[in-house]
Amino acid sequence: MATSHLHRLGDLWLGTEPAQRLRLRQTSLAMALMALCVPMMHFAVAMGQGERGLFLWAWTAVSLGGMALAYAAIRSGWSLRFQDPSLTSLQIAFAISSAALGYAQAGPMRGGVFPVLTLILMFGMFQLRARTAYALCLFALAAFGTVMAVMAAHQPARYPPAFEIGHFVMLACMLPAVAVLTARLSRIRRRLSAQREELARALVQLRAIATRDELTGLPNRRQMQALMDQALLRSLRHGHEFCIAIADLDHFKRVNDQHGHAAGDVVLRAFAEAAHGALRATDVIARWGGEEFIVLLPDTALPPALAGMERLRERVAALRIDVGHGVQVSITVSIGLTGHHVGDTLAQTLERADRLLYQAKDEGRNRSCAG
Repeated sequence: MATSHLHRLGDLWLGTEPAQRLRLRQTSLAMALMALCVPMMHFAVAMGQGERGLFLWAWTAVSLGGMALAYAAIRSGWSLRFQDPSLTSLQIAFAISSAALGYAQAGPMRGGVFPVLTLILMFGMFQLRARTAYALCLFALAAFGTVMAVMAAHQPARYPPAFEIGHFVMLACMLPAVAVLTARLSRIRRRLSAQREELARALVQLRAIATRDELTGLPNRRQMQALMDQALLRSLRHGHEFCIAIADLDHFKRVNDQHGHAAGDVVLRAFAEAAHGALRATDVIARWGGEEFIVLLPDTALPPALAGMERLRERVAALRIDVGHGVQVSITVSIGLTGHHVGDTLAQTLERADRLLYQAKDEGRNRSCAG
């Protein structure tokens, strides 16, 4: 029960969308860091015998309120309109400004601000681009340099100029090193991202090669075998009917002999396109080999399946295919169609469809035979 309540609270605070949850986790961590820094700053001012006056309380309200506004902007989805929906650069710039103003109040314990500044910059190491990292480090150096100069001029007893010069030199050495490290991480991150995208594209291509016929773009023999196996399993478990048809282009060898194999390839692509347009969205046609194709008609009885094959045959017979050099060819297709019988294997169903195909050939081609 307690775990369930914690999950609900987590969803309420972070939302349920994965990318938003990641952004809000980062912002919540930054808010927690700021909330921890506030009492530390009050302690530093008290130990330095400073006054916790209006400026300190205003700094406290602005620091906590600014982080709360960043959380609200991300949680509400308002930040999605920006290129960086996590508002990382804005949050870091705000935290740097808050740290610089805190430095002006911390007195003798002001050196404790520097580790906090480093921690602030580390928030952007794995997200910022190199140019942004350099800009933020330069902004931090300028902000702290300005505060150091102002405090050394107005309160030289608490902020001795020599000490402030030493602090500034330390920052001038530290911040460029942080910027360079962030830039290197940014380049590594971009390189890894590009490699991941290239790998994803290669996997998509390999998957297509493994399941698609390169010439026609139709599923290949291996993919069709898997689809027929799935149809058989559905039939065994739920009694779903399905039909299988074998279609063979008539006199295809004549096209290759008279017009060349390139023309034959054009004809095969034209047939595949016509067949795809003639079949239902649930039907699947695959290239089985050469000029032979298989059609799987799931959840279909023989009469409607035969009507679909006749539609395919008529669509193909009406084709006029331009094979180049102003030459057009016509083709026809013979089809053997059968329904899967309960208890038969796929091999038996395919063998029956193949016999019906030869029957269609023997009866004069350009016809469908079903049984």
